[in-house]
Amino acid sequence: MRDFHISKGYQDILLSRPTRDLLISEFNFDLSSRINIKALNPLEPYGFEDSIVQLLPNDHILGSVQVQVELKDGMRVGYSGDFAWPLDNVIQVDALVVDSTYGSPYSIRNYSQGDCEAQFIMLCRQLLTKGPLYVKAHTGTLHRAMQLISTELDAPLVGSSRLCKELDVYRQYGYAIGQIVSWETREGQALLKESRFIRLFGKGDKYPVDTGGASHIVLSAYFTRPDQAVVEYSPNSYAVALSNHADFHGTLEYIRATGAKYVVTDNTRGVNGHTLAAEIQSRLGLAARPSSNLMSHLWGE
Repeated sequence: MRDFHISKGYQDILLSRPTRDLLISEFNFDLSSRINIKALNPLEPYGFEDSIVQLLPNDHILGSVQVQVELKDGMRVGYSGDFAWPLDNVIQVDALVVDSTYGSPYSIRNYSQGDCEAQFIMLCRQLLTKGPLYVKAHTGTLHRAMQLISTELDAPLVGSSRLCKELDVYRQYGYAIGQIVSWETREGQALLKESRFIRLFGKGDKYPVDTGGASHIVLSAYFTRPDQAVVEYSPNSYAVALSNHADFHGTLEYIRATGAKYVVTDNTRGVNGHTLAAEIQSRLGLAARPSSNLMSHLWGE
């Protein structure tokens, strides 16, 4: 989102409808009135210059998509974005740029996310018997957790006013998330004085150094132990690897499913771009290389 306020002024921008609505909710952007902002439905073909663009859900977080572009000569190229696996619809491309977050053969999850969800809820129940519970997570992971909490636990939920507003968009797109009270309201301040509640911290929310004796769980999209979803730091402090992201095996399966013959591994985040490219070559027999991340075009070279 860096410099998006500039980009929206002169670029044509394609995005999913949930992403547009979330941006409007969070930043009050004037996106709904801009003719250069195109909010597409899933699988909806959009002609742009000599190409046809389609956005397909990748089931990572609300609004996130795979991108498929068919060029004038019929060649198809695409970008995975962060993605879950398995997927109902996978882009069909000749050349693919793929996320490399879990591009290492050591990044293999030996438990299901269903098992992780069950352990998370069990842990929440256990910690709520001691008193208040703080739950911290990034966008998407937090909202997935809130779905679980809303349906499985009977405890008041308290969050920021920003989070409360954002949840209206999530509910609009089918997320079953119950009532949450802003801690900036009188009702929220009263709930924080009770002995049993769940306080939620998301993007932009300052997490307190001193939790006042409350238990806390940090939800991470990354897993640190391949055979263990829950990591205990102390009797009141835990990390849970709740993730909507394919692991190494899922990444290879996704690449196979796209039909790509040439793959560029996204090397802009983490350290697995080179490793994944080598694994694609050896395991799948496809031409692959990591992205260069060079920005020489900015200097006219």
